[in-house]
Amino acid sequence: MNLLIVESPSKAKTIEKYLGHGWRVIASVGHVRDLVPENGSVDTEKDFAMRWQIMPGKEKQIKLITDEVKKADAVYLASDPDREGEAIAWHILDILNSKKLLGKTPVYRVAFHEITKNAVMNAIKEPREIDSNLVDAYLVRRALDYLIGFEISPLLWRRNLGKSAGRVQSVAVKLVVDREREIEDFVAQEYWSVSAKCGIDKKTFNAGLIYFDDEKIEKMTLKNSSDVDKILSKMKTPIDAKVSNIEKKKLSYRPYAPFTTSTLQQEAARKLHFSSKKTMSVAQKLYENGFITYMRTDATNLSNEAVDEIRNFIDKNYGNEFLPKSPNVYVTKSKNAQEAHEAIRPTHFNDENNELTGDEKKLYDLIWKRTIACQMTNAEFDSVSADILTNDKIATFHAVGRTRTFDGFMKVYIEDKDDSDDESDTKLPVMNIGDDIIISDILSEQHFTQPPARYTEASLVKKMEELGIGRPSTYATIMSTIVDRKYVEQDKQRRFHPTSGGWVIAAYLAKYFTDLVDVNFTAKTEDTLDDVSNGKMKKLAALNEFWDDTKQMISGARDVKTGDIIDEINKFMTKHLFGNGNNICPKCGGKLGIKLSKFGPFIGCEKYPKCDYTMRLGQNNEQEDSQNKNEPKELGDGISYRIGRFGPYVTDGSKNASAKKYTADTITLEIARELLSGEKKKVEPVELGKNPATDKMIYFYPTGRYGAYISSNKVNVSVTEQPDLETAIDLINNKKTTKKFRKK
Repeated sequence: MNLLIVESPSKAKTIEKYLGHGWRVIASVGHVRDLVPENGSVDTEKDFAMRWQIMPGKEKQIKLITDEVKKADAVYLASDPDREGEAIAWHILDILNSKKLLGKTPVYRVAFHEITKNAVMNAIKEPREIDSNLVDAYLVRRALDYLIGFEISPLLWRRNLGKSAGRVQSVAVKLVVDREREIEDFVAQEYWSVSAKCGIDKKTFNAGLIYFDDEKIEKMTLKNSSDVDKILSKMKTPIDAKVSNIEKKKLSYRPYAPFTTSTLQQEAARKLHFSSKKTMSVAQKLYENGFITYMRTDATNLSNEAVDEIRNFIDKNYGNEFLPKSPNVYVTKSKNAQEAHEAIRPTHFNDENNELTGDEKKLYDLIWKRTIACQMTNAEFDSVSADILTNDKIATFHAVGRTRTFDGFMKVYIEDKDDSDDESDTKLPVMNIGDDIIISDILSEQHFTQPPARYTEASLVKKMEELGIGRPSTYATIMSTIVDRKYVEQDKQRRFHPTSGGWVIAAYLAKYFTDLVDVNFTAKTEDTLDDVSNGKMKKLAALNEFWDDTKQMISGARDVKTGDIIDEINKFMTKHLFGNGNNICPKCGGKLGIKLSKFGPFIGCEKYPKCDYTMRLGQNNEQEDSQNKNEPKELGDGISYRIGRFGPYVTDGSKNASAKKYTADTITLEIARELLSGEKKKVEPVELGKNPATDKMIYFYPTGRYGAYISSNKVNVSVTEQPDLETAIDLINNKKTTKKFRKK
């Protein structure tokens, strides 16, 4: 019997169908081993020696693997084809060797980029050794993340500065904070535009003013209404004019490259309104069930077989005019992309898959359309521009029209827009030089320059990719982590705003851990990891290079007094907190500034404890005067939420009920009624499915002492929303035991 070990239970089921008799396929359910969660598990004094342990909840899975290995004639390690997958294979092999279970049993490493029968069978025919360079890159990455967690995070905890400071997440938070500072520093500038309503042969069109009295009119030329009035006073309609110039161009737009992990997350956010985490969760299911190729990749190339199949589909379904003479080739922008990987694509192209429903169908359709379109002909447009000169030669107006003359790839896919949308086409009437034009009206419009846009998940992922920060497999985790740790929050348009905690952590790290939040330093670290992956740099050299710089920062930060830290944070945040300069305590006339507590940052008076004036920092960092925080909140039907001597409570005027678990932001009329009635509705848990590692059911509880959570076999994990089964399995099996930080 041959044993094949993959990561996911659903993938195991799919592959076992392909292999049939003589094969046993089981899953590790992700990582099986990790560093011991205590200080010293990476020994920087002994060449970064690492101490590992079986992850809590994975003991039963390891027993399953070891029991099956004892019966196997050959073992195939088939974890995912990336750095983390290589590490999982290495961990499993190391465990088996440490238990002396292999003897003469051969062990092979196989990797496939799509879950199809041909791909699986071909991979098994061509096994290889575990790639030590990829494993070393994983070990470097894991050591770096551990060292930051156990060396820097305690500095944050002891001073109430934040929950943690991850290597990449810290840069993401700093980017959001820096963008917010740009917005706060932005000063809008007024400008005006002038346009003409033109007519020819009973057809009308608009044209913008580009010259007046021999002066070129650019975007910021007309600064106020007075500038516009000077123009309007000299232009009384109707005005006779002529076409002074016509310019015609043929425009050709090439199809977009097939999806990488980053571009898929960006486009799914724009078109489907998926979070990065949701996109990757849905893509994982599509991959494991054989619908798409591996979804963690930064390569844009396609296999020759896939290109041939796509071209045959285009020729058959759209016609030869939509098929380029030779395949379209895309160059991967990422300098360290693994070209052995393909872009994300469907595993077959016979037709759009009808087996899927819901979110899986939506994401699959997006991938299918983008992949088909990438091998189609260019979209063709006619562009026509016309200059309109008034007969008195005082003003010239410019009009542009564009019409699509051939759909090309746009027959299948249009980026950033609905597939049926065609607003980009604007036609001008047929005109020739010398034609008479009647200007019937002159229009003016006031504008203001706009601040830079806040980041969304899509734009933040794009920015991080441009800067070389993070890798395809990390973006979704980074996005969810900075939200879960309450360093940023999202508004209704899904734009990121830094919280007060995000401002504080960014201020602290920017001052005392400059390199950690420096985009160039972080990008260089990613390049170093890639150099290790490619065999260009040794593991120990990479670790020493990073640790030498980081150790100095940590050593310097340990000796800084908390008062000095608060002073630096105040310098960083003063304009944000007191943009109007009003940082004078209304109670005693002292100076207000940021203060830190275990409940989060707040504003307090410098004369504390003599003066106890405070201001709470609420959502979006709005300041709330503590003198007014006890005002009741009216909920409706005569019921209100109040703060009393013994804490929060709700009242209907005749009856009171404690509301200690709720704030003014979280209390609702329905909850208040329930509290006043004395009835507590029993909330039934949702069964998500069984955990294959323990064979126990996983339950989702929408409410608990600390909010929503999932639970299985006495292991509880807090969540923000109901997860799918695969995510729940991963959260339960990878929950780490926590120990208090002990100073050596």
